[in-house]
Amino acid sequence: MSKRHSVLRVVSGLALAIAVTQGSAVAQVPPEKDAGWQSDVSGLRHFTGLRCPDTIGAFSRIKVMEGDAVSQASCIYTGRDGITAVLRKHTQGTGRREALTFSRSYKAAGFEPITLSGAASTGISFRTRNWTPTSLCETLWYFSGTDADYTLWLSYTLPTQEAEVGPAIEVFTSALADQN
Repeated sequence: MSKRHSVLRVVSGLALAIAVTQGSAVAQVPPEKDAGWQSDVSGLRHFTGLRCPDTIGAFSRIKVMEGDAVSQASCIYTGRDGITAVLRKHTQGTGRREALTFSRSYKAAGFEPITLSGAASTGISFRTRNWTPTSLCETLWYFSGTDADYTLWLSYTLPTQEAEVGPAIEVFTSALADQN
């Protein structure tokens, strides 16, 4: 092997070692720190102020998300039998607009708007699956807070999880009230 090939081999090996070292250093930073999340007494708190407890009622937090073009921060929760909730914090005064965008987008996608009773009647609901014995329903509520607006999106099946919607709304609105 020539001296040139030996040097190239050492240089490429060194570059690989540096890349591996740098990659592991980046991997050691928890992703929530990159997104502005900090530990809170009962869960996590985003630097914008959104608190996402580890549990809200029967729901457990499964993911935190940083802000994007639509929300300042959000958390995803899962409840009994796969009911899913996404709690988002928005700039004050934009919650109604986000609800209208949700409605227009679901209609444009061809989903069937439905009117429900009870707690679900106060949200915007769509049937997103109707070819099985249970229908998948997605509902969005928006709330105006003191310093921000919030949306809550639930995905659940009808008629099996309909009774869980009311208690879910109660625990999430209570968690929001604690933030304002």
